[in-house]
Amino acid sequence: MGRRNKPLIVKHTDHRLDLGPAGHNLFISRDKQLAERSARRLRLGMRVVVALLVTLGALAALLAVWFYLVPFFHREFQVDGASSQESSLSQAEEEPALPVYDDMGLPVYGDEVNLFVINESQPAGADVVPQLEEVEGVQVDARIADAVTLLAAAAREDGLVLTFEEGYVSYGEQERRFEEKVDQLMEEEGLTAVMARVEAKAQVPEAGESDFQTGMCLRVQATGDAESFEKSKTYSWLRSNLGKYGFIFRYPEGKDSVTGCAYDPTVIRYVGSAAAAAMQQRSMCLEEYLSYLESQ
Repeated sequence: MGRRNKPLIVKHTDHRLDLGPAGHNLFISRDKQLAERSARRLRLGMRVVVALLVTLGALAALLAVWFYLVPFFHREFQVDGASSQESSLSQAEEEPALPVYDDMGLPVYGDEVNLFVINESQPAGADVVPQLEEVEGVQVDARIADAVTLLAAAAREDGLVLTFEEGYVSYGEQERRFEEKVDQLMEEEGLTAVMARVEAKAQVPEAGESDFQTGMCLRVQATGDAESFEKSKTYSWLRSNLGKYGFIFRYPEGKDSVTGCAYDPTVIRYVGSAAAAAMQQRSMCLEEYLSYLESQ
């Protein structure tokens, strides 16, 4: 046998990559390998950039929720809660609890209602306006409407007709009356404006100083002057029965210096049956009774 020729080994300068078990080799140039590596780095970089952008977006959304949406909804809940509370308070103010009634059928209120007074030392503004109700031909604080009705009904049962000529008097109306009195004194008696105002105040309360503004006072219609009214059956009946229904004479005789108003037997005022009884026992007017309570 002849000698086998040795295989000729040729060195290649290009690289071959073994792809798969079949042993097929694919020739790839160095430039293509570099381009492939660059592409891989570029794709990796793009993934990093995208991931970074997604992370930043999520962080921005989280910050927006934390700094905007959370305070926004917090404020909304606070406003809704406050509105609900205000609505509940308004409803409670507009719809007061029904009063308790005593054996006489009179509503029972506290001193803050019964003894609320307007006078020279405790004036009120034009905004003080009670909830009014018309009863027996005049307007009064709605809370004493039942008492006025019971008083008038009791008088009728005893053969008397109580007619009221005045109830609630507004701030504006009282102001008109006072200024009218001032003008009258200046015209009829020739007083100066200053003197007329001083004299008028002794006869007519200034605006904001009249207890009629509370809606708790009523003026009984009477014929003749105070002296003749005192001799009437109506006055006698009132003296005996006012207290039972929670009323007193608002400006009794001999109390001018305390009440700030002249004696007037036609004006009655609701104070509640308990206070009326206490004042009658002590021969006190309303201002004296309030001072007495403060001293206790």
